[in-house]
Amino acid sequence: MSDVTEKQEKQEKPAVDVQIDDRIQVTKGDYKGEKASVINIYNNTIAVNFDNVKQNDGSSLRTVVKHDSYKKIKS
Repeated sequence: MSDVTEKQEKQEKPAVDVQIDDRIQVTKGDYKGEKASVINIYNNTIAVNFDNVKQNDGSSLRTVVKHDSYKKIKS
């Protein structure tokens, strides 16, 4: 086996327990404590739409959050 294949097999993907439209609360970073809705799921992050964080034009902020930086919450 090649070194690349062995490295890929050793890397474990994080357990992603959220789906689109699930509710999350950020646990790390600038937006710690903020609640959001999941709008897309990627390998290392999720895209979210915040409830109470607004941009300068008044629209809700959308950003990405790493998988280790949030927890799933019940509505």
